[in-house]
Amino acid sequence: MSKQLQVQSSVGILVLAAGQGKRMKSESPKVLIEVAGRPFIHHILRSIHEAFPGAPVGVVVGYGKEQVQDAVRGDELFSKMKIDFIHQPQQMGTGDAARCAMESPWGKSLIEKKSTVLVLPGDLPLIPPALISQMCDALPRTTALRLLTCDFPDPTGYGRVIRRGKEGGILRIVEEKDANLREKAVHEVAASIYLFQSSFLQASLNWISNKNAQGEYYLTDIVERAVKSKKKVEIFKWTSHEDLCGVNNPLELAQAQKFFNQKIINHWAEQGVRFVDCCSAWVDVSVKIEEGATIYPNVYLRGKTRVKKGATLEPGVILTDTEVGEGALIKAGTIADKSVIGSKANVGPYAHLRPESNVGARTKIGNFVELKKARIGSDTSIAHLSYVGDAEVGDRVNIGCGFVTCNFDGRVIDGQRKHRTVIEDDVFLGSDCQTVAPVKIGKGAYIASGSTITEDVEPEALAIARSRQVNKPGYAKKVK
Repeated sequence: MSKQLQVQSSVGILVLAAGQGKRMKSESPKVLIEVAGRPFIHHILRSIHEAFPGAPVGVVVGYGKEQVQDAVRGDELFSKMKIDFIHQPQQMGTGDAARCAMESPWGKSLIEKKSTVLVLPGDLPLIPPALISQMCDALPRTTALRLLTCDFPDPTGYGRVIRRGKEGGILRIVEEKDANLREKAVHEVAASIYLFQSSFLQASLNWISNKNAQGEYYLTDIVERAVKSKKKVEIFKWTSHEDLCGVNNPLELAQAQKFFNQKIINHWAEQGVRFVDCCSAWVDVSVKIEEGATIYPNVYLRGKTRVKKGATLEPGVILTDTEVGEGALIKAGTIADKSVIGSKANVGPYAHLRPESNVGARTKIGNFVELKKARIGSDTSIAHLSYVGDAEVGDRVNIGCGFVTCNFDGRVIDGQRKHRTVIEDDVFLGSDCQTVAPVKIGKGAYIASGSTITEDVEPEALAIARSRQVNKPGYAKKVK
């Protein structure tokens, strides 16, 4: 059996996810606040899965427990993991949360197996799989716990690690609100990540009290108790403080988002993606970008967006759950949601692709064009100032300026409130035309400018649907 499998079978991982996070000023449970397009709890569980997919995971829930459980259960990846939810009735601190876990069937099972327990806070969305893997290295039986520490440039808000002298053994951890001025000057902090012998953790939880500034049971108090009881405490020092940024308020959320986004940008840049300005593009962790793509400043890529080789996204583009084909050009200010853009298509500037829009290869969607539930064929042009909704548009179609599909007239047809327009291949629509759906324009038809089409047009026909012009000499003077 490999070392990794040995560790996997002997460690349980506990995530403390019960807090409300009042300082976030959000009604959402803290662990459901998003960074880089995913809730905190998703980031942590994905890192756990990558490090140890077979480990039994306990998630302590409290505030908004149903929401947290639904958010985890709704993700396909997490259904493959061994996850138990443990209820903490009152949020009385990390020590109380751990007590709830160790008294649950999940905790009792680990004690019976003499497993170790890795404890992770639920508000560290940047925690990398490598940290989890290294923290879970086999813990010697003579060692009560392993404690992760890190030097922070600004340690405000974190528990300080107090040692015997500068490099001596640890004495205790002092929380920010309980620290004196000398202790607050310490830059080595405890990141609330521990690996415990399960039996030691169970026994130690009976030692701690809530006689402190917050009236809570601190898991950090176990460290001091262990030292006083002559138990061995091992220090594991992590070098990157960015990985351990806790999120307790909107400012820290913005900082965490910045750190996470820079990691994402660096990753794709190393894969051959060109970012004109690495500091202004924002990319969700679930986005995929192929080599040779060019991303200009102030581009936002969200959700399951896919950008293929050679595509260019100009400034201000916002894409959500959208696929961009090879060599496509998405011009400035374009917004697309749940849409597909074909290879070498040219979209924008300032186009708006609403959900279920599909743009064919080499097609032009020009400035101030809006699509909604529209499938546009290849080599088609909708150059500017048009709305195409609930429509099927064929190949090599030319749609002039100011075209509108009138897709709703108050009627319900076949259970549908919005009606479809079908425009077949090689149709030419002049400027300022409208189609009143449901309607079909046959292949090769020609629609004269200014026409309002209310009936089907047969293939190769010329349709003219407008009032005859009447000129009245001298009448303008009467109007004036």
